[in-house]
Amino acid sequence: MTPSKSSELTSGSSRRNQFEIWAEVLEVCVRTGRTQSWLLRQLRLKTSAIKEALEFLLGAGLIAATINADVDTRQYQTTPKGEEALTTYYKLITKYFVKD
Repeated sequence: MTPSKSSELTSGSSRRNQFEIWAEVLEVCVRTGRTQSWLLRQLRLKTSAIKEALEFLLGAGLIAATINADVDTRQYQTTPKGEEALTTYYKLITKYFVKD
């Protein structure tokens, strides 16, 4: 996995496509669980966009959700399958779309 590639790949445009959003969510959730509100703030996404991304990633088994009952929050963390998908995504982007 190559951290921070998403910023390099999207530097030419402020609009992100769905694949870039999914990759960003997977990337920031690799090492530690993140809440939906953290993702909203840090990734600067609309609530509907982050909900849609989380729903897709959960359904695909690329992230897992854990509930912290003490503070009544849900945290999302990238699964091993998600890490594999992220690595593959960056390899494909780098191989076919990054200029030398």
